[in-house]
Amino acid sequence: MTLQPYGPEQLDQFALRLLDLAAAMRAMANDSREHEVSDVALHDKKALEWLSRLDDWADKVRADLEVKVRQSRAKRRALSVGP
Repeated sequence: MTLQPYGPEQLDQFALRLLDLAAAMRAMANDSREHEVSDVALHDKKALEWLSRLDDWADKVRADLEVKVRQSRAKRRALSVGP
């Protein structure tokens, strides 16, 4: 696994892909509800496993970003105070 640097735009694109998937699932739920189809069979084991791993991954990324944000703030503060 290779670490790839992501900037704000790439993070937005990643988030939009996730939102597209969420919107597709919501549309299916709405269609199911609207047409009274209550028994859609899904092979969900892998998808649920991926979601769990994605949750864990997002938590780690968030923690890593928080460290970088704090470092950036500290650096800016140090530069503004001066020697």
